[in-house]
Amino acid sequence: MAGGLRAGVTLGPCAGLADLPDAVAARAADQLAAADVTVVSLPQGGCGGARRRGVAPVRLLRSAGVRVAAGGGALRDVSNPVGRGDPLEAAYLLATLGGLRADDAYGAVSGAARAAMGLPEVRVEAGFPAELLAVRGEGLASALSLAYSRIVIHRGRVVARTSAVREYCDSAGATVLELPRQGRAGLCP
Repeated sequence: MAGGLRAGVTLGPCAGLADLPDAVAARAADQLAAADVTVVSLPQGGCGGARRRGVAPVRLLRSAGVRVAAGGGALRDVSNPVGRGDPLEAAYLLATLGGLRADDAYGAVSGAARAAMGLPEVRVEAGFPAELLAVRGEGLASALSLAYSRIVIHRGRVVARTSAVREYCDSAGATVLELPRQGRAGLCP
């Protein structure tokens, strides 16, 4: 920053900021905000051969005025050999590890991530491309915690569909609660 940065600089994963003393981390966050730098947090793990696994102090960065986006880094690498590249998982982890509200965590992997990559905003309105992700849930927090069933729409066409089925066994609790039963009898212990 001392040498001057041009507009549009993005840094990540910046997890080391979480290891700094509070005053030093706050000063660094203020400097990042003043330099108009975007920080991309990688809550699913670092990149490449990174030994540390942690999350940038996203709440501190946001409170200082730093734009914070989030993603998944490499799909699979040394530090995350089973990475799934799932932005909803990244948002879930950002909420649980980074302490963000569900809507802020989702915003980091959606609108903020698009802005960090220089992509235009996506809106659900006439005249905008139909780029949608439909997730089953009663709200955003529910969708992030149980994002198993989903439909991906690209250019107005369904390109992927994932569904999960929850099965409840023959138990007194399931009967009293009138929970749905699927599958053949005798499959549940």
